[in-house]
Amino acid sequence: MAPPIYVKGGVWTNVEDQILKAAKTAKQAKARWNEYLNPLINRTDWTKEEDEKLLSLAKLMPNQWRSISPIMGRTATQCVERYQKLLEEAVKGEDSDRSDDEDLKLTGPGIETLPALGNAFESLPSRPDLEDMDDDEREMLSEAKARLANTQGKKAKRKDRERMLEESKRISLLQKRRELKAAGIKVSLESKNRKKRQAFDYNADIPHEHTPLPGLFDTTEEEQRTEKEALSFEKTVNTKGMAMSDVEKSNKRKAEELVKRESNKSLKEIKGAAEASTLAAEEDLKRRKLNIPAPGEKETTRNIEERIKLKSKDIIESQKTNSNIFTSPAASHEVPRQIDFEPHKMTQRIPKKKLVELISKSLARLPKTTKRVQLVLPQLDSHEDLVTAELEEDSTNKAEALKLLQRVEEEKAKLRRSQVVQREYHIPNPKTLVLPSEDGLSDIEKEIATEFHALIKSDYKEFVDSSASGNIVHILEEEEYNTIKDLISKECKDQEHVMKQLLERSTNLPHTTDAMDRVYDLIQELSSRAEAYEFPIMDSWNRYYEEVRSQIEGINEKYENLSQLDIETRLYTSIADQETEAIKWRTARLKKTMEDISRAETRTLKKRDSLY
Repeated sequence: MAPPIYVKGGVWTNVEDQILKAAKTAKQAKARWNEYLNPLINRTDWTKEEDEKLLSLAKLMPNQWRSISPIMGRTATQCVERYQKLLEEAVKGEDSDRSDDEDLKLTGPGIETLPALGNAFESLPSRPDLEDMDDDEREMLSEAKARLANTQGKKAKRKDRERMLEESKRISLLQKRRELKAAGIKVSLESKNRKKRQAFDYNADIPHEHTPLPGLFDTTEEEQRTEKEALSFEKTVNTKGMAMSDVEKSNKRKAEELVKRESNKSLKEIKGAAEASTLAAEEDLKRRKLNIPAPGEKETTRNIEERIKLKSKDIIESQKTNSNIFTSPAASHEVPRQIDFEPHKMTQRIPKKKLVELISKSLARLPKTTKRVQLVLPQLDSHEDLVTAELEEDSTNKAEALKLLQRVEEEKAKLRRSQVVQREYHIPNPKTLVLPSEDGLSDIEKEIATEFHALIKSDYKEFVDSSASGNIVHILEEEEYNTIKDLISKECKDQEHVMKQLLERSTNLPHTTDAMDRVYDLIQELSSRAEAYEFPIMDSWNRYYEEVRSQIEGINEKYENLSQLDIETRLYTSIADQETEAIKWRTARLKKTMEDISRAETRTLKKRDSLY
């Protein structure tokens, strides 16, 4: 349990006020500051408006002086005292005729509504010091004054003292340096002994720098190593061409790796084919499971019931679908053969080609379809042949077939468009195209250019901007398109044959070191000749560049002068226009004034004549 805290009450003394000013922060000290010592407290006389406001607030908030005081801008004690004084004045004014006996009664009119002040010592003025104070009180007063004067502690005083010493030292160093400089001696203010420095000077020094030892460093080993590296570099890089032995070795190694991969691939294919053949043979040798009726059961009745079930299933499936591709195996009255693979053979990998053959054989064993139907997708390929569809003569199927054929014709017409439209390339604006000059073109090339320009205009008008000028080129018929396509492919084949013959006739350089050396010599000769031509060209280019730059600077200077003159011309022109307008306006105003004066003179003369 904490020891009790004894608090001294009573009226505040001057010594205690001084202690409070020396930064005491107890509850009573805070109350003393807020109620009496605060210089912001309003100590002026009360006005009639403040009295009226205080009475109205006391009526609205009875005995809530802590809430009333911030509204009034005064302390709570001031508000209470002023309220009591107002009530006493009112009571004295009303009951001035009361007897002394009534004044001495314990109760009176409205006494229950009076606020209880209590001992508000914090709001009372401080009691003056006694002339014969005790030693303890004198010591307390001197300590309070010392604390009030000492706004900084011992550490702060020491820091100020050190700062003043440093400043005086710096000033003395500056004076010393100035005197030495006047004598012709240059001295730095910084200490030359880096070991005694407390921190790095990143502007002047390099942190953690290791200075090299004085004297020359022995570089004989480095020179020998450099000579060896230079010799090896000359042998490997600066030789005339690359050694053919290295090239032949790399080519030979690549060819051996290719042959090895091909042989491994062929072995894998042979093994896969053998495994697939054994699987197919085992599949053919397998039999169906033998189903024998139970003894004593009538086969005829059971077969009839099974056939009835199968036929009912067939009718339902035929009503649902029109194609036998998606029907169940029961629709063909055949039981599918089950292919049983051995577990150890399922884990082995089978080549892709053999799997394709096996799947194609399995699909070939499917039952034949009763109707021939073709499914046509809306997206067609230009190299895909379309197979005609044989549909039943039904009204609904005919309508669907017509729609399907119409869509097919539309897709085929799209395939006959230009390649730019098919591949969704950007179609240029015909206005931006520049037609070639017809001087160096033949008649065929002129026709090709005209047709090409017309095709661009047509595609631009049809797919980009319908308001553009030009006619739309109609799509070719299928027969014409196929004929033109065949002619183009035939011509391309002929050109390929001619190019093949030309390539066969062309001679190749021999793959020998002599040939490579010769080519390298020619390249070096061309390089040296190019360097010889480069210097005069660069010299002339530099002179041309300087001349152009000087002309550009002259042009810019003249342009600036011209711009300044233009601005001045416009300015003076606008000033002249404004002066002209002002002259006209002033002339009109003066004329009007003259007319008014003449009219006034006329009226004056008439009036004078009438008087006389």
